Amino acid sequence: MPSRFAWSAGLAAALLAFGAGAGAQAATVMAFDEAVNGAAAQPRTMILDTDRLRMSNAAVDFIFRGDLSKVWVLRAKSHTYLELTPGGLGQMGARMDQAMALMKAKLAAVPEAQRKQVEAMLAAHVGQGAPAAPPQVGYEKAGDSRTVGDWSCAPYRIVVGGKASSEVCIAKLADLGLSRDDLTVFAGFGAFMAKMTAAMSVFRSPMSSIDYDSMTKAIGFDGFPVQTTATLGGGRQIVVTLESIQRQDPPAGAFDIPAGYTKIDFASMGRLLAPE
Repeated sequence: MPSRFAWSAGLAAALLAFGAGAGAQAATVMAFDEAVNGAAAQPRTMILDTDRLRMSNAAVDFIFRGDLSKVWVLRAKSHTYLELTPGGLGQMGARMDQAMALMKAKLAAVPEAQRKQVEAMLAAHVGQGAPAAPPQVGYEKAGDSRTVGDWSCAPYRIVVGGKASSEVCIAKLADLGLSRDDLTVFAGFGAFMAKMTAAMSVFRSPMSSIDYDSMTKAIGFDGFPVQTTATLGGGRQIVVTLESIQRQDPPAGAFDIPAGYTKIDFASMGRLLAPE
């Protein structure tokens, strides 16, 4: 069967994986192109292996360890990494929520024009805080089937809280040569990150409610996006397109922190994730 597959999500964002360890079975290795505002596409990689996943681009690597209930965010340029756990991020979220409340109180004394400018900046980068209730997420057909790469896919518009947030073109798993078992770790990673964002109201986004299982239930078949188009804060449009999928043994140590990396604290997270 053809060894190809797709995923893009904003999520996405989504988020790329390898497998690790002696005796490991062949992992699912996916290659994507990511284009921002029509610029030249950059490569992404995602490798899935049982309960471990690694997502990589030129600047940052995400490693999900389902067996440890942790995510490591690695930056090769600085040889540093951040460790995310449900408990640790919850504590960080409480501190950041307090800081946001203090900032909003201080803004009350700022001239209106300047206050609106700061509020708009905050809304674009960290959102508006926690919603009163989980937003309703729906999938609406967005036209006839089309071809992306080697696959036929059905376009859907993702509607969050009554507003269109992104568009995905979803191919059937059978056409991709995949099964639901191949995506177990991907679904687990999505659930983990949803808990992470839920612990931090300033970073909470309706998109965190979108996961693989909810998508499958909404569209009525087992599938996966071969192309995703999303608009983020500041008007940036990101298009992520599947290029290939292969089955191969994961590199040794792909799910471990490399030797010589230094752990940083949550206060440095913004610097770690900032663009080069």
